[in-house]
Amino acid sequence: MEGKIQYNFYICLVKKTKGKKPNTPFVSTLLEINFMENQHFLDQDSLLIEKERPTFLTVLCIITFVVSGIFFLSSVYSALTYDKEAQLVANEQGIEQLYTMAAEDETGTMSQVIPAMEVFNDENIENATIILTINILSSLLSLLGAIMMYQMKKIGFHLYLGSKVMSQVPLLLFTLSLPVFITYGLFLFFTIAFVIMYSRNLKYLK
Repeated sequence: MEGKIQYNFYICLVKKTKGKKPNTPFVSTLLEINFMENQHFLDQDSLLIEKERPTFLTVLCIITFVVSGIFFLSSVYSALTYDKEAQLVANEQGIEQLYTMAAEDETGTMSQVIPAMEVFNDENIENATIILTINILSSLLSLLGAIMMYQMKKIGFHLYLGSKVMSQVPLLLFTLSLPVFITYGLFLFFTIAFVIMYSRNLKYLK
């Protein structure tokens, strides 16, 4: 490639000088400048090819941007507006509705769920500060990880993975029950699915 660039440039220069042999140092300098400029563009093209982002990875990152962004804003809003008394009232109203439903449930399943739901609500209120803090940090870390993976940086995957591990910490604060399993089980399912899908794109990250 270098020889071809130099040869073509030299031919053009000879034509412009009407067949006379141009000054050698001048030609040499111009050839070096021309080659460096062409090499720069070739390097830029190679860099773009190496860093080309797969469509599937782009889609995953966009989904994470949206979900983590909404979850982050929601968590911050909840932390700023949290009212323990209002939450207690809301929980009591929810439990009353469950008792109403249990009265119409002939299987008795709802009656078994209510005590576990009451414990879950109490533990939510008791650990509200810790849970909201973890939610804010984990969603922010997830968002940062997705941004870095969008930029084709492998460390972004590790940040994303760390955020998902962090988001499961509240499980240690709750008594295992059906409400806890439903709340975190579904979330854990999608978390594992996204981690697997992101891991399949690790080979493209630098």
